Amino acid sequence: MAPPRTLPVARLIGIGTGGLALAAIWGTYNVFMPLLLGDFVASRGLRGAIMGLDNVVAILLIPVVGAWSDRVDGRWGRRLPFLLAGVPLAALTFAGLPWAATALWTLLAVDVVFLLAITLYRAPLVALLPDHVAPDDRAAGNGIITLMGALGGVVALVLIAPSFDAARWWPFVAAALLALASLAVVALSARRHPPFVRHGAVQDDAPVLRGLLRDLRELTGPAHRGPAWLLLGLFFCFFGFAAVEAQFSVLATESLGFTGGEAGRLLGAASAAFVLLALPAGFVGRRFGELQAMRGGALLLAAALVVAAVAPAPLLVACMALAGAGWALVLVPGYPLVANQGGRDRVGFFTGLYYLFGSGAAIVAPGTAGVLMDLLGNRALFGAAAAALVVGAVVLTLAARQGVGGGRGAVARP
Repeated sequence: MAPPRTLPVARLIGIGTGGLALAAIWGTYNVFMPLLLGDFVASRGLRGAIMGLDNVVAILLIPVVGAWSDRVDGRWGRRLPFLLAGVPLAALTFAGLPWAATALWTLLAVDVVFLLAITLYRAPLVALLPDHVAPDDRAAGNGIITLMGALGGVVALVLIAPSFDAARWWPFVAAALLALASLAVVALSARRHPPFVRHGAVQDDAPVLRGLLRDLRELTGPAHRGPAWLLLGLFFCFFGFAAVEAQFSVLATESLGFTGGEAGRLLGAASAAFVLLALPAGFVGRRFGELQAMRGGALLLAAALVVAAVAPAPLLVACMALAGAGWALVLVPGYPLVANQGGRDRVGFFTGLYYLFGSGAAIVAPGTAGVLMDLLGNRALFGAAAAALVVGAVVLTLAARQGVGGGRGAVARP
């Protein structure tokens, strides 16, 4: 008998609490880890390079762990054993980061263990969605999971981050406790042997690096010129956003006169705007074309950063909210547009390339922006990120001229 096709909304919300906690951890990490590193490392470039380590670990190990979880099948199923092992260790080491900041080597040692522990359960957590949802319903299911993750960013930056000023260990402990609580909810919500589990589910979202590099060579052919411009444009857009996400707290605390908690709250304005604009951004993409929405979002985000570079402190909240709205217009239509480039038969191929270009930008952006901050001053962050976003918008225009999204005819849809 075929499994039921009804979308398990309540179950997905329960599973999505794992994504909420994961986003809360990363939000806390991106704001405050640079400040902990600042006690020992003066170079913004070196701090940025360290901040890119999580993406290096992810791109190398997530597919490996995913394949491993495909082969496990015991009392707790395929995915839950990795969560039961990884979440407590990640929570413990994450909570310990502020106490490890007595010397650089202890901080980095705990950080590496934390990154390995969180990588141990990221892929199995992601795989719980396709395990529980029929293929034709996964877009709707992914919307629930994405929304839960976005809410996690708001929780971290708006509710948890301000406590850093009272006790800099508290945001780390609070996010760790949230992760442990989410583990209990996920364990109760997920089925031990869900109906749609299949081999290779994780590799659809995080293919192995060797396969990604092989796929990358295919983009050099004339038949893929439009998608190649699209992915390159996304790379520059991701670069601009990742640079600000990783280095904003350094700029805010060292040059703008804000505390660490206030820096987190400012980034929280961007996260809150993203949550509010996520659904409207999808409508804009459908109404005017995904590529038009993405170009508009990149330019809006760039403009917000340019204004933020010269705006007085009271206007920074509005600037960051506009930045979050711009990012929603880029991110929400971005993946569907890339995934659709090869039709239904090549979704995995283009999903892998989307993952490669996005992760690649997140690896190089923090360190590159940090080097520019070392050379030109901290305020160069906004200019560098805005320049990358403008370049991204220009490259997306080149993709449109190659017919991606219907080219010039994609300005409006009936």
